[in-house]
Order: sequence, then C-alpha cells, then structure tokens
Amino acid sequence: MSKIKRLTDVWTYINDRQKFTIKELSEKFNLSTKTIQRYLIELNEMGLPIKAEKGRNGGYRVLNNSYIPPVIFTEKEVMSIVFAFKSLQVYNFSHIKKEIDSIIKKINYNRESSAKIGINNIEKYIEFIANYKNIDANIVTEFFRSSSNSCVLNIKYKSGNQLLEKKICPIGIYLNEGFWFSPVYDYESDNIILIHIDKVLEIEKVGESKKACISLKSWLDSVYSKLNEEMAITKKTSEIVHLHVLLTKEGISKITRSFLDLDIELNENGSGTISKFIKYEEIDWWISTLFSIGKDAKVIEPKFMNKLLYDRAKELKYFYEENMI
Repeated sequence: MSKIKRLTDVWTYINDRQKFTIKELSEKFNLSTKTIQRYLIELNEMGLPIKAEKGRNGGYRVLNNSYIPPVIFTEKEVMSIVFAFKSLQVYNFSHIKKEIDSIIKKINYNRESSAKIGINNIEKYIEFIANYKNIDANIVTEFFRSSSNSCVLNIKYKSGNQLLEKKICPIGIYLNEGFWFSPVYDYESDNIILIHIDKVLEIEKVGESKKACISLKSWLDSVYSKLNEEMAITKKTSEIVHLHVLLTKEGISKITRSFLDLDIELNENGSGTISKFIKYEEIDWWISTLFSIGKDAKVIEPKFMNKLLYDRAKELKYFYEENMI
C-alpha cells in the first residue's frame, strides 16, 4: 500500500472521530507508534487541525472534523468544476462566493499548466446570462436546509397585493426558467402546495416535522406526468375539456366589452366565474382572449393552459428585450 493511501486512510478514520490515541491508530492500521506520530505531523502540516490533549485519558482530537481527505482530480474534472461554478454566478449565490473562490484557488496551479490556462479561458471567454429576478439567495439556502432537515417554518410572502403568512414544511427546491420554487406541506390546507421563493419575505424556523412527506423527485414526477397525460388526452380531435376561470371585476369588464354572449356567473362584489366545456380546437382562441385580460383572469382548469399563457408572456418579454438595445 502506498504512503499516500495510508495517509488518506488515517485522515478519513480520525476525521470521523472526536478523539483518538496513538495506540488506537497503531492497532487499527498495523503501523508503529513512531510512524503514526510522523503521519499526524504530516497531516497537520497538510491542513488537518489536530490537537494533543494531556492527562490520564488524554490523546488527540481533530478540532474541526468537517475536513475532507485530499482528492486527486484530472484536468478535465477541474475544468468541469470551474465551468459549473461559473454557471452558478448568474444566480447570485453571493453567500457562498468565499467558499467558491477558495475552491478555485485550491484547484488552480501556480505554474502555467494547461489546467490553469483552461481556467483562465473560462473566466475570460465564457459568460452565463439567466432570465431571473435578483432574489435573496439566503432565502433559497434556508429553503434548501429546511427541506433536508424537515424543518417547520413560518413564512411571510407576497400574494398579489396581500402579505400572507403560512406554516409550512418544504420538501425541496428546484429551478425552472430562472426562478426558484419549493413544494411545501401546508399545515392549514393539509396539502402539498407550490411556493414561489422570490415572493417570500421572511422565514422563521419553529420546529421539526414529524410528518412523512413525499420526496421532491416523486412530487415532480407526479406533477409532470399528470400534466403530460392531461395534454395528451385533450389533443384528441373534438375532445372537450372543462374550462374554469376566475375573473376580477376588472376582468369581467374587459371580457364583456368584446364578448357579450359569454356565459359568466357573477358574484355580488362584481367578480365572476367562467365554467364551461370547450373543444380542444378552441384553446388557442381562449389563450389569446385570457392573455389580453392579463392578471384579472386566473385559470383554474385545465392546468396546462397556465403553461401556455406563461409561454406567450415569455415570448413577448423576449421580443421587447431584444428591441430595447
């Protein structure tokens, strides 16, 4: 066995323990006590903080057991790591910039190697531009930590012009079209709901969840599977779908101004509801109509129409962005 392999094995062993002794390591690795003492000096010089403890029950302990043993990367792996870090910059992970810079410094070479030249080329000639809002990255991190630790949170978030509060337990986070989302267990409704993280203003940890929730992957698989099935079914010619749209008072005014013969159920406050069956061939017309109404129309069913409306809005956004310059 090579010395590097033995040093790595010793590093891994003592890094997982609060305390250890020379005798313990000598018996564990079948090495002399002098060799173990020499290894500890070398590991300390390599950056592993080891402290000797005096007394009858003394020995040694690692001051910080979160250090990882040395890892050897190929130049291709180093380039992939730097490329990934570069791509993360567009999402404003400023709170981990110090750690990223430290990693880059460790994997970079002082000599003019091909890896260093490649890293410099990534810094100089590659940029990533994302379509996203400049959200608080610390909130994204808190949702991630709370998901992995099953934390119960009280959050305050914006919903339209309202400031709402909820007691939730996140099950994970994911990035879609430059925006961060988190499916969460909502204690009030006893259901999994989706939170748009950039609308969250405050987070307070209030405990840990004892309720077993669905995994993030299972939730995403079920949502997209259901969406794809729904779209596949409705693509059949003459297939009818249930259209359920909530309209504000302003939405009622906008839609009746042009379409007087629509069957709308009115509420006392002036808002209303469209609830009817339509053919699949009519969906494009409804998308155009509802898009013109904007935020004063909320599609409840079919769910896939929200994705079509979102895509229409994104196309328009890109059009204006290209013509701003």
